[in-house]
Amino acid sequence: MNNGYGLMRTLYIHADSMEFESKKRTPVAEEIQDSMHNGKMEEVLVVFVTVESEDEGKEAQVSAEASNDIAETMKRVGAERVMIYPYAHLSSDLAKPKACINILKLMEEMIASKGIEVSRAPFGWYKGFSIKCKGHPLSELSRDFKGKEVKKETKGEEVFFILMPDGKEISVNDFKKGSPCMMEMISKEALGKEGTPIKGEPEYLRLCKKFGIQWESMSDVGHMCLTPHGALMFDLVSDYSTQIVNDVNLPVYMVKGTNMFSLDEPAVKEHADLFGDRLYSINTGKKSFILRYAACHQQFAMMRNWNISYRQLPFGAFEVADSYRLEQSGETMLCFRTRRLNMPDLHVVCKDEDEARDFFKVLDKRIFEEVEVLGREYDMLVNFSSKKAYDDNKHLILDLCRYHNRPALIHFYPEGINYYWTVNIEYHIMDQMNRAREIGTVQIDIGNAKRFGITYADEKAEKVNPVILHTAVIGTIERYLYTLLDTAVGIERTGVPGHLPVWINPEQVRLMPVSEAHLPKAKEIAEVLMKKGIRVSVDDTDATVAKKVRRSKQDWCSYAAVIGDKEAESGELSVYVRAENKDVAMSIDSLGDRVRNDIGNKPFRGFYMPMMLAQRVDL
Repeated sequence: MNNGYGLMRTLYIHADSMEFESKKRTPVAEEIQDSMHNGKMEEVLVVFVTVESEDEGKEAQVSAEASNDIAETMKRVGAERVMIYPYAHLSSDLAKPKACINILKLMEEMIASKGIEVSRAPFGWYKGFSIKCKGHPLSELSRDFKGKEVKKETKGEEVFFILMPDGKEISVNDFKKGSPCMMEMISKEALGKEGTPIKGEPEYLRLCKKFGIQWESMSDVGHMCLTPHGALMFDLVSDYSTQIVNDVNLPVYMVKGTNMFSLDEPAVKEHADLFGDRLYSINTGKKSFILRYAACHQQFAMMRNWNISYRQLPFGAFEVADSYRLEQSGETMLCFRTRRLNMPDLHVVCKDEDEARDFFKVLDKRIFEEVEVLGREYDMLVNFSSKKAYDDNKHLILDLCRYHNRPALIHFYPEGINYYWTVNIEYHIMDQMNRAREIGTVQIDIGNAKRFGITYADEKAEKVNPVILHTAVIGTIERYLYTLLDTAVGIERTGVPGHLPVWINPEQVRLMPVSEAHLPKAKEIAEVLMKKGIRVSVDDTDATVAKKVRRSKQDWCSYAAVIGDKEAESGELSVYVRAENKDVAMSIDSLGDRVRNDIGNKPFRGFYMPMMLAQRVDL
C-alpha cells in the first residue's frame, strides 16, 4: 500500500518472546554500545520498521504518529512492553541511513516518555532473531504512517449514557433493564468488554455454504465470491435496495461511477485522511489513488458540477457502490465484515440542518420498517461528533426514541476533533451468536459539501453549501444477506425448518415428476407458474421420489410438489410448504397465486442456472 506521499511502513507482532543478536555491521551501521548488540523481551509488541525516502524531513511527525499508534495497539492487544526492530524488507524505496536512525531514536524516546518499557535493535547490523508469535486475530497487524501533522489533543473524554423516551439521561452503569441487544451494546461500546468467545463455527456459515456464498481464496483476504444461488440472492437484494430508494417520497438521481480516485485531488485526499489505514490504495508509479470507502467520492464529484436551485431540494443521489475497507485479516467475517463490500448508498441533499433533520426522521422510520418485515428489531447507538452536536440535536433523537418507544445508547466524542458529520445512528440487531451487529445507518454531514465544492442557489441567488444525509437503509448488500441468514438460523432454533422470504429464495417452487412419463406434465405446470413470475425448477433426474423429496427439502425449496398420475389428471397438488412444515392441498392456480402473494412487490429474477436439475453441474 503506497499513498504517494510520505509514509513509514511497520509490521506489529504480539509475541510471547523476541530475542535478537547482532552478527556483523554493514557500511551504514550506527555506532552502538555493547548493551545494544543483544536483546530479549517477553510479552512484547515487536514493531518491525521500514523508513522510506519520503519520510525524510518529516521525522518528528512520522515518529509521533507511529509512537501514539504503537502505545494504543500495545494496550489493545495486552502487550507489556515494546521492541523496535529496523527491517528494510517492507519496501524498496528506503530513506537515507541518517533519517532512519533519527526516526528510530525518536520513536524510542517518545514511547519511553509514555511510561512504556521499550528497547531498540540497532540499525545497519546483520542480526539473527527468534520470535514466538501469539497467534490471536490481532497478533499480526500492519501500519503505514503518512507523516501527517500531529493533531491537537482533544479535551475531555468520550461519553456514553442512555437517553430514555421520557428524556431522562441514565448512566450506562445504572441501566439494567434494556433489551439483550442494548445491554450487549453497552457492554462492548461503553464499557469496553468483549463478549464470551464464540465456540465452534457460527451456524450461519452452514447456510452461506448451502447458498454458494464463500471467500475467494485466490484474492486478497476478505473478498467474497458467489456461485449461482448466492449471486441471484445478491442481485435481488441489490434490486430491492434500489426499489426502496425509489419508494421514498423523494426525487432520486441514479448514478454509476468509478471506484478509484486520485489523491492529487485535495478534497479526495482530505476525505481519505479521515479513514487512515482502513483505505485501500494503488500506486501506478505516476499517481496515487484510493479505492472508494463508499459512494461518497463519486456522487460528490458529480454534484459539484450540477446547477442546483433551492426549489429542487431535497433530492437524492443513489448508487449500489462497490466499496473497499482494509479490515484486519483476523477480523473479517463472511457476509458481515469484508474488504470489498457493496453499499446501497443514498445521499439526500438538503438546504439546511432543519430540513436534514426532517428527512432524517423519514429515513429512520423506513430503516426500522425494513428490519421489522424480517421479524427483527433494532436498537440504536447514536454517535455525536461533540457535546455541542448532542445539544443541538437532542430533540431529534428524543423524537425518535418516543416514536419507537425505546431508549438509545448515546455516545459523543470529546471536543477538538473536526468531524465532517454531527449525528450518526448505527442500527443494531442481536444476532444468534449474541452479538450486537450494525446493519442500517443514517448520518448528517455538514462538511463534505464545502470540501467538494457542492453548492445550490438560494432564494437570493447566492451560493450555499447544502447539508447532506448519508444512509444505507438495509445496510450493505452483504449485511442484509447476513441478517436473512441469521434470521433463518433463529427460525431453525424454534424447532421448525429454517426458511428465507420467498422473494429471495433461489428455489421458489420445485416440481418432482414421479417418472419420465410425468415429465411433460411437470414442464407444463412449470410454464404456467413461470408466466406468473415465479422461479420453478423441475427435478428430472432418475432419482427415486423419496430422494427427490428429500433433496427439495435440503435445497430449502419454499414449495415442492410431486407430479404423478393423480396430479396430472386432476390438477390438484399436494404441496409441501416449507414455512409451515406441512403438506397443503391446492390447485395449480392457487399455488401460483399463493407464491405471487408471498413475493408481493419484491424484485424478481429468473434462475441463474438451468431450471432442469439434470442439466445442473455439481457445484
